[in-house]
Amino acid sequence: MAEVTRGVMIDGPETADRDDAVWVARHGAGWSLTAHIADVAAIVPPGGDADAEARRMITTRYLPEGRHIPMIGAGEAHATLREGVAQPTLRVSVRFDADGEAIASEVGRGVLAEGFARTYPQAAAALRDPNDPLHAMLADAHELSRVLLSRRRAAGALAFYDLLQGFATTEEGNLVRLGGALRNAGYMIVQELMIAANEAVALWAAENDVPILFRNHRASAVAPSRDELLEDLSSFAAQIGNRVLVEKRLAMLMRPATYAPTVTGHYALNLPAYTHATSPLRRYPDLVTQRMLFAAADGAPPPYTFEELVALGEEVNAAIRERRLRTAERYRTEARKETRRALDDSSFERMDAETFRRVLKLGVTESEPRSDLSAEILRRLDEGALPLRDVCHVLFDAEGPSWLAVKDRLGDWLAEEPSRAVTGLSVYAQDVVGGPISEEHVVWAVEATGTAQLPRFTARVALRLGSVAHESPGRTAASKKDARSHAALALVCALAGIADRSHDARDDVPEPPSPAERARQVPADRHPVMAVNEYAQLGVISGLAFDYERDGTPHEPVFTCTASAVLAASGLPMSGTGTAGAKQAAKTAAAADLREKIDGAAVSDG
Repeated sequence: MAEVTRGVMIDGPETADRDDAVWVARHGAGWSLTAHIADVAAIVPPGGDADAEARRMITTRYLPEGRHIPMIGAGEAHATLREGVAQPTLRVSVRFDADGEAIASEVGRGVLAEGFARTYPQAAAALRDPNDPLHAMLADAHELSRVLLSRRRAAGALAFYDLLQGFATTEEGNLVRLGGALRNAGYMIVQELMIAANEAVALWAAENDVPILFRNHRASAVAPSRDELLEDLSSFAAQIGNRVLVEKRLAMLMRPATYAPTVTGHYALNLPAYTHATSPLRRYPDLVTQRMLFAAADGAPPPYTFEELVALGEEVNAAIRERRLRTAERYRTEARKETRRALDDSSFERMDAETFRRVLKLGVTESEPRSDLSAEILRRLDEGALPLRDVCHVLFDAEGPSWLAVKDRLGDWLAEEPSRAVTGLSVYAQDVVGGPISEEHVVWAVEATGTAQLPRFTARVALRLGSVAHESPGRTAASKKDARSHAALALVCALAGIADRSHDARDDVPEPPSPAERARQVPADRHPVMAVNEYAQLGVISGLAFDYERDGTPHEPVFTCTASAVLAASGLPMSGTGTAGAKQAAKTAAAADLREKIDGAAVSDG
């Protein structure tokens, strides 16, 4: 391939350590990519004081307000790529076909004779400006990066960018938020071209039997299929469901990538071989790999033996792991302090869902609940704004008799739709296990126990959580789903220490009871929503539905709920309405109105 001596360095606005420059050109239906990487090996030889300090630091430390502590100390100013200065480089050249498949590559020494420095926003602006001298090259680079990204996604890589809202996946498949300067096409161009360059180096090293520090990655042993993880990313992109849970799920299932002189593949990128070679100014493994690549290109003896590379990889992996643990603990400590301040502040109504969840998790650890926190829990429940996971935090984690009133109300809410309890058991199991669960943790047993004339199913559920086991009583219903739901509800109530809200379907009905008799099976003091649901289960009504309308201002909403059903005995449509400032309260009022009408009709029919 023809040697290209030009390159554009695209970095953040405050970047002082420029590791790489790229140049993309069209070749027929395909493209060529040249990446020039700063020759740090010439500035920091192995074995010296600067090398020892770089090995100790492992990476450049970035501090607030744009400050940083260079990994290679004063040598950074000499090694960084600069405009207007011809500099020796490690050159990586890759030829791609129209589909973005690499068809040829070269790795060796090069020279960056003409370098152009641009920030991410400046590169994005040049891409939009046909009069910019770098426009044509950046347009080719942008087109290639989009083809490479599409190819990676089609191959199953966990790749995602949302530049509008500022989200992207890391090399390890985790979702991160992007700063304002990174939310543009310039950032995506650099990320895709660097992945392509690092992959090319790894494949070149593997094919030429050059041991370097490869970058290996795997998923957790309990991770679901790649298709399911990609579906998570698709849901995240479409803003379906809880985006925070998707972030946490991916973080939990992806293991940290590691360095080693052997190739085991990269799960998140879905590549057979990968390495870090494009940032030798700021990452020590990249510098080690650069030294090995230069030696191979020059035909010189390698600076490290295979055994030394093994030891280096293990040393770096251990140091990074320890650093991550310290950082995580520091963040946890700060988060606990911030949550305590929020709990003491008591401004619960203004909190977003995630902040309130953290406050709630801290609040339930106190044996004496604060009245304002209890009131906010019930307010959010009534407005339909308390997620099931938060309900579970209170039910399973709050202890002491003072919490019983709140827990009883949450138990009633679960009983309104017993299927919620199935999810509640999964939440409990995940919290105990500390990660994903399987069918070995939540064990169901469902058997047919009725007759052709009176179908019945009995369900039991058991939690097997290591040395801890819990089992529900058997619950019988006319369908498997209802039987499972009531078995789960029974176990949730037991785990929460509240009265059992589950029940069995009646089977002692040789003669169909009258509507009045069936209506009387539901106690008069039953919560209205629970009561009309039981009417539906007993066959007094059919087609039960709740519809809502919202009026008023954003700060003072008014909800109108219409509860509708059909009286089974006569086919008469019936409805009840309720209006309130909270959605759940409107539902309760509508259910009460509907029950009153059902009771009146059932008595007259009976």
